[in-house]
Amino acid sequence: MHDLAWLEFQKPDLERAELFAQAFGFTTSMRTADELHLRGTGPGSPCVLVHRGPRSRFIGPAFRAAEAEDVLRLADATGRTVTPLSESLGGVTVDLVDPSGARVRVVADTHELTALPTQQPLAFNVGHDVMRVNATQRPPREPARVQRLGHVVLQTTHYLETLNWYLEHLGLIVSDFLYFQGQRERGPAMSFIRCDRGSTPTDHHTLAMAVGPANRYVHSAYQVSDLDSLAAGGEYLLDRGYQRSWGIGRHIQGSQIFDYWRDPDGFLVEHFSDGDLFDCTLEPAWAPMSASGLAQWGPPATKDFLGMGSGREALRELRAVVGALREDNEFDLHRLRGLMKAFAS
Repeated sequence: MHDLAWLEFQKPDLERAELFAQAFGFTTSMRTADELHLRGTGPGSPCVLVHRGPRSRFIGPAFRAAEAEDVLRLADATGRTVTPLSESLGGVTVDLVDPSGARVRVVADTHELTALPTQQPLAFNVGHDVMRVNATQRPPREPARVQRLGHVVLQTTHYLETLNWYLEHLGLIVSDFLYFQGQRERGPAMSFIRCDRGSTPTDHHTLAMAVGPANRYVHSAYQVSDLDSLAAGGEYLLDRGYQRSWGIGRHIQGSQIFDYWRDPDGFLVEHFSDGDLFDCTLEPAWAPMSASGLAQWGPPATKDFLGMGSGREALRELRAVVGALREDNEFDLHRLRGLMKAFAS
């Protein structure tokens, strides 16, 4: 795989979704009565496709194959059929289902949107290195213009099976493993996974995956130009009454400067800048999972970000835990204890 192509969602109110998307920094590339395409400033395909439907849900990711032949090879290996995409997207896809039930598209030869103007990073005076003279810094309070889709994070009750499926079917490689404290011998509980482009560096993670009590979308991340655009864009979102989930801070795995937001349908989305890039020569690193270990600096991870909110969200999470413990999967009592210890540490 070359990269993520886009993510697909279903939402009942496209008008509300578009209003938030534009405040978050997307540009609408297509809008019909039943479909909304959201793009960044970079060339390529849209970042997000939203289909009108009776309820909000995540449909699945689409990955861009390095070559069209990879789509044919994958279809042959899995017994699937290569089918054309819609006229608005162009190209072809082979549609798969991962072990957690998510639809996974692998696409090629899609239409290429031309680049749009983007926000330019500010020039900094750093120590004695002077880059700016007789000029002030006044970043405007405006949407942090999204440049591209960076990654998606998923939770699964069948973590190892699903992880191996992505590695084997899509040729992805692992950058970092996290494990629950006291359970190192059981193997990882989360992985940060990147595309393998050989000697060409790629994002530290294009996909991240964690064991948990439900098969679900966790969040997706979108690159912006720099810290100032991210911070000023956050003020713009706050002015319009949107909910910050967690931020601003800098991650450890991936090193990104981050800021997380809840959209009106409850989906968690991230602005990020200054992420790590790895080539194929780096071996996976291992670290214990903890809430404090999610960031180098910034405020503590919030209950909302950790999925421990109050009210209906907490009740839904409790029901997911009870349901998972009754089924035959990887989320057992030991994993539950490890998760609770990680969130409290």
